[in-house]
Amino acid sequence: PPSPSDFFRSWLVLQTTMEATRRMMQQYLQDLPPEGGYPEVRYRPKPTVRGPSGAMIWGLSVLAVCGGFYRVGQTNIARRAEKEEKREARFAIAPLLQAEEDLRYVQARRNGEVSSNVYKSEGIWFPPTV
Repeated sequence: PPSPSDFFRSWLVLQTTMEATRRMMQQYLQDLPPEGGYPEVRYRPKPTVRGPSGAMIWGLSVLAVCGGFYRVGQTNIARRAEKEEKREARFAIAPLLQAEEDLRYVQARRNGEVSSNVYKSEGIWFPPTV
């Protein structure tokens, strides 16, 4: 069991520690506002610039999509015209090419390079294929 002297010693240490803590606390004062308070700070908030509105973004998007579709349509029209021109040119020279091929065939047949029974096989006629 603890003796009374041990109890006294621990009590004395506690008292000494508390006294030292009180002295330390007296040295430091808490910083408080002045008696009348601080003066009012006047400021004006800056207006926040948040960018374009939602309606403007939608409008620009619709405008961009419509412009893109217009460009695609114009390109399709131009391509269609080029294809038509190319097709008409082919149709225009087709008779000339056919005449050249017929002339070559007639000359080859006269020279004996092509037999008259080219498309016949055992009595069955097969049309020419491309």
